[in-house]
Amino acid sequence: MTSPEQLGELYLEVHHRMRRAFDGGMSACGLSLARTKVLSQLQRGPARPSVLAAEFGFAPRTVTELVDTLERDGLVTRQADPTDRRALLVALTSEGEAALAVAHATRARLMKQVFGALGGDDRATMARLLQTLDDAMAELITGDPHPEEMSAHGRTER
Repeated sequence: MTSPEQLGELYLEVHHRMRRAFDGGMSACGLSLARTKVLSQLQRGPARPSVLAAEFGFAPRTVTELVDTLERDGLVTRQADPTDRRALLVALTSEGEAALAVAHATRARLMKQVFGALGGDDRATMARLLQTLDDAMAELITGDPHPEEMSAHGRTER
């Protein structure tokens, strides 16, 4: 029988391999996973770099460098924050929207390629198991088995 530790190690290995494969596939279309995450967040509206850093757990310097690169590539612009003249907002450009559409199509293709290998029953089982693991992780992180922010990350609100 597989121990919880063995299963955890296997999960982490698969997760790491998938992340490398997805990041490689996404980078080949022009946007890494990190760049896609930031642009997807900006699709909801302009944001301060500090908000982006907090949202993704990035260091502020990392976000500054990422925004510099995205701006140089014409995917975002910096603009004055109308509520605070000292602050800047980062906004998505039309070029950023177009690049994001390509990235989302690439991501969907990769998802189908990887998870299409599973039958419908296996996908349902995997979804149930992943939700159970996610609930356990949420409880470890927040102490709350059903945090409200789960709906902000695309999961069904309870």
